[in-house]
Amino acid sequence: MNKMIVLLIFFNYIVNNIKHMLHNPFINPLKFTAMKKLFLLRKSLFIAFAATTCGLFSIIGCAAQKPAAGRQGEAAGGEIRHAQASKALEEGRFVIEANEFYLPEDKSPVKSSTGNYISMEGKRGVISFTPDLFPKTPLGNLTITDDTAEITLEKRKKNGDMQFCMRMTGPANSQDRKVIITLYKDTDKCHVQVSNELLAYPVVKFTGVVRPAGE
Repeated sequence: MNKMIVLLIFFNYIVNNIKHMLHNPFINPLKFTAMKKLFLLRKSLFIAFAATTCGLFSIIGCAAQKPAAGRQGEAAGGEIRHAQASKALEEGRFVIEANEFYLPEDKSPVKSSTGNYISMEGKRGVISFTPDLFPKTPLGNLTITDDTAEITLEKRKKNGDMQFCMRMTGPANSQDRKVIITLYKDTDKCHVQVSNELLAYPVVKFTGVVRPAGE
């Protein structure tokens, strides 16, 4: 753009000099006509060049701004969803919808069907898994409800992630659950580990999305 300004200044200087020459009465009429035609031709070419160059700069500028604006919009949206998710977890009013499960016998993640979630509203906590995920597990162990559930924010990691711990008491000691929820930075996505509180071993791990309860 600076080069364009310099060219315009130079062209203005040339135009002024040529105008001065064209008004010189001592110039030969034929030479005058030729100079005038040359001047008009060069003026037209330069105007066309200037218009094309300005248009090109505008297109390049807009193209550069669009990706930047898109990234900024995505970042802002992620921060808003993260704030909503962290607030829901801290207040104990949330639903975590499972996306992918990591089961001990499977080497690759297992896509979740509907009906797999962990929720909390007030003191009422629910862990609900569908039978197709755990075909050998008694149905009574798949869905656990507790009206005395608790959740606490354990720590904020250096990378910006937040780790919560949810505890639920089942009908039997073997059904007590400890749920570690890691909410990733600048997003509403999370990693969840459900453990048997009595035996202290992971029952299941999965990734999901945190939503405020009632949405």
